[in-house]
Amino acid sequence: MKYRFKRIYIEITNRCNLSCSFCSRSRRQKEEMDPVTFEKIIQEIRPYTNNIYLHVKGEPLYHSKFDHILSICDRYQMRVNITTNGTLLKKQEQVFLIHPSITHLNISLHAEQHDPNYFNNLFSVVDRLPSHMTVIYRLWTLSQNKLSPRGREIFEVLKEHYHLDHDVMTLLLETKNIKIKDGIYVDKENQFEWPEVSKCTIKNGYCYGGKTHLAILVDGTVVPCCLDGEGIMALGNLKEMSLQEILHTKRYRNLIEGFQNHVAVEPLCQSCTYKNRFLKTKRTIDDTNR
Repeated sequence: MKYRFKRIYIEITNRCNLSCSFCSRSRRQKEEMDPVTFEKIIQEIRPYTNNIYLHVKGEPLYHSKFDHILSICDRYQMRVNITTNGTLLKKQEQVFLIHPSITHLNISLHAEQHDPNYFNNLFSVVDRLPSHMTVIYRLWTLSQNKLSPRGREIFEVLKEHYHLDHDVMTLLLETKNIKIKDGIYVDKENQFEWPEVSKCTIKNGYCYGGKTHLAILVDGTVVPCCLDGEGIMALGNLKEMSLQEILHTKRYRNLIEGFQNHVAVEPLCQSCTYKNRFLKTKRTIDDTNR
């Protein structure tokens, strides 16, 4: 079966147990998606994708019925990608051991937490995870993909636990990501800025938002990408409309047609610097197809 979207983000909660400086403050009401609504959303998007990411903002493991949410994913045979700060992983350990729908676990190691047992708890869970699950340790970097001093400290902890030699650190500094064990990777990501509508606008550009992926906020609002954490580009709400209706709205069509012509029509997209990384790739594809 050919799906329309590579993935759809579902924000099951916008609450978080931490308050990290690199995560923008949300003005939305703090809430979590109830399992009934979540299941209806899964039923609605199932014809469009079988890959879901349980995050936009918030900490997914903080959901009071996280186990129930994953049982629904199991039932509909969804492939689940989870990004977490890792602080609640030990508490939710059994959930990760029993739900086959979880295929990827991304752990943001730069979370600003102060638990001295953080890494011990983290490793005790990761070391027991099923073999079908891919684990990616994420490190924020400085500009030009350089590992920050804090990133180097964190990697030293990983190096000690996984008995890695010095050459692995050298390899990580030279490449974006490395494999440190079967099913376990370290990934470097340049820290991005959450876009905000501003006077600093760049109208030319390309993005895959709305084309290869969508995001659904905790209240059911559908937006074109996971960086619209405030629902500024609301395309519709799945509590009121079907996804098919939303994909036929004028706002959605204008967004897609704009990017096809290398134009960002939405003010938030014009202010977003993340789209810059796609422009060279898109031009290369276009040139190849000529």
